[in-house]
Amino acid sequence: MEIKDFLIKMNDIPHVTGHEGEAAEALSAEFSKFSKAEIDVDKFGNMVARLKGNGGPKVMLSAHMDEIGMMVSVICDDGFVKFSCIGGIDKRNILAQEVTIHGREKVYGVIGIKPPHLIKAGEEDKSIDIFDMSIDTGYSKEKLEALIRPGDIITIKQEVAVLQNNRIAAKALDDMAGVAVLYQVAKNLEHYSHIADVYLVASTQEEVGLRGAVTSTYNIKPDIGIAIDVGFGRANGLGEHESVEIGKGPSICIGPNINRKLYEELKNTAVNNNTPYQVEVSPFTTGTDAGAIQMGEGGVITALLSVPLKYMHSTVETISLKDIESCAKLISDYIIGINNGKWEETLCF
Repeated sequence: MEIKDFLIKMNDIPHVTGHEGEAAEALSAEFSKFSKAEIDVDKFGNMVARLKGNGGPKVMLSAHMDEIGMMVSVICDDGFVKFSCIGGIDKRNILAQEVTIHGREKVYGVIGIKPPHLIKAGEEDKSIDIFDMSIDTGYSKEKLEALIRPGDIITIKQEVAVLQNNRIAAKALDDMAGVAVLYQVAKNLEHYSHIADVYLVASTQEEVGLRGAVTSTYNIKPDIGIAIDVGFGRANGLGEHESVEIGKGPSICIGPNINRKLYEELKNTAVNNNTPYQVEVSPFTTGTDAGAIQMGEGGVITALLSVPLKYMHSTVETISLKDIESCAKLISDYIIGINNGKWEETLCF
């Protein structure tokens, strides 16, 4: 399966934080097609594909599979549905969107908006609070109560848009783009030998506290950890100091969350194999699975690679498929290049 097709397939499967089970099943089916992969879904719902090595270090690659979403909070007497947010929903972005409520059956609706003709003086510059929004399904309260209940998840109903220049736009590319990197790494390594024991982790509940990365790090006990997430792609209003360019390769992060030796090794791997890359400076915690991995099991040597993405946490997150390919190539080349005489040096902080 090509990367674009992989992302289109996963876009249609709900994977809101805490409700990633269907996505884990789909990912298990896809990764099990690789002959080297041993698949497991752990107690916390993380999908782990192990590519067995030959006496080398345990290398954990982690990209979170969960997406931001919403949850039914109240079914009102007039049939409208009130909702709460799971993760960092941007309230500017969900007005007038189509949604799917995943109840006993799928229920489709829209998040309505007051007509501009009826906006009162002074209201036009005010943002609307989430708790003032409602979903209109067309059903009565009695009909809805037979189909949905408080706690059911809600996703934006939006198909992948295929753009020009190898780019696509969709919801939840944060961080299904990173999971696509894992998929491509598995494909790249299918016919190569490597001494590293590679664990490809599609982690859960990153959007509410890196939880899946915490538990999977504890279970795997990796020697080396590399998180794969998305980074802020350059767009209108974002300067060079706070973003990276789409189409110019993944960013390799440097900062206190990152092991400097591993950072240099990844950079050298990119240079030696003519793989495009960029550098991202993060002086604080990165807010990614890298933070959880680094502090796991008494400390793990950790790096972060990011796929540039425009319009993060919106319904039109935009990436370049070429950046996913480059990120997967960089990781694959690094893993193939690990040898018995060198890798232990990396473990020395």
